Amino acid sequence: MVSRKSRLNRILEIVGKHPVRSQEELSALLRQQGIFVTQSTLSRDIHDLGLVKVRGEYRTSEALHPAPIESELRRVFEQFVTRTALSGNIVMIRTSPGNAHSVGVVLDAAEWPEILGTVAGDDTIFVLLRSSRLGKRVLARIRELTE
Repeated sequence: MVSRKSRLNRILEIVGKHPVRSQEELSALLRQQGIFVTQSTLSRDIHDLGLVKVRGEYRTSEALHPAPIESELRRVFEQFVTRTALSGNIVMIRTSPGNAHSVGVVLDAAEWPEILGTVAGDDTIFVLLRSSRLGKRVLARIRELTE
């Protein structure tokens, strides 16, 4: 029997090396290494590791990696952002359908000091700013990344 810590490390290794699209696929890859887990244990492990699904594949959370560099932000914003707007201390970002979460994850990982947090739906992200005075600056920064 493998320890929990060892199992979690193996899961991180697998997700880092292979595109994993489902818990069933991850379970099969673990079994190949002699690690047998129930679905509920695997689900709990995924949650505890902070794994997220990005474009249909499990990835390690941004907290386990350094913040994305400006070029990664630019790539994601250019590819998915369709429109932006400002209202007080909230910036609204529209994306192509199904991509708001991916953009939100990258934006959260960038850790811009002006941003308190984001809420992402299917195609819309609401960005909560520390102050309404920062709105024009953040909106300009986002628009610069989408051009």
